[in-house]
Amino acid sequence: MDEETELNFAQAESPLLKRNLSWEDLVSILGGIVVIYILLAHATFRIMAWWPHERALMYLNAFMTQLSFVLLIWVLKKIRDWEWADFGWRPVSLKGIASKIFRVYTIAWVINISYVLVLFKYGLTPPSSDVYSKLLGHTTWYTLILNLLLAGVLAPLVEETLFRGIIFGGLQTYFGKWTSAVISAAIFSGLHLQVYGFFPRFILGIALVYLYDKYKSLYPSVALHALNNIVATLIAASLS
Repeated sequence: MDEETELNFAQAESPLLKRNLSWEDLVSILGGIVVIYILLAHATFRIMAWWPHERALMYLNAFMTQLSFVLLIWVLKKIRDWEWADFGWRPVSLKGIASKIFRVYTIAWVINISYVLVLFKYGLTPPSSDVYSKLLGHTTWYTLILNLLLAGVLAPLVEETLFRGIIFGGLQTYFGKWTSAVISAAIFSGLHLQVYGFFPRFILGIALVYLYDKYKSLYPSVALHALNNIVATLIAASLS
């Protein structure tokens, strides 16, 4: 069986490989993400020099990051002539899988709480000056709404399309399922630029890949991502 026949067979077997990405596509997507972070960070610091409203600029940066990701997804869709189903937006009954989402969420929380307890045992505590602490802490009613919109709605929709639908789906063309899962989860967590939170987000990334792969749809992973972010946002608000 030649290489082209094997790829066509793999695409027929797995809905996640219906449309494959070349290495050039994957490198371009990852490069685009890095460029977005660099340009927005540079612009934020430039604006901060004459408009020193740090929290407002962090919100602007966060929303612009997500909107830039949307543009990146849209460009890929147009260039490769993909349908939304090719990104992983395939119908699935959430009612039938709600219990699975909650079980996976519970397991992820148990692992991450154990991780936090170990860090506390060795005297390590999360920094209070990072961007997430500043955005989620000391909330008012309108910043809570912004946090829920950003973390609970926009981020799950956009990031699941990008990191699970495109990056994980693209990596599966060349690697095994769990190698692709580990790489995509590491990229997902690393791009949040928070050392303390790398492991919890990595575990979340693995859980999101598991649901996406199991149901061949982004809807379950979006639901888990949204649930995780909403709970974290409400906990942070209650502690501030």
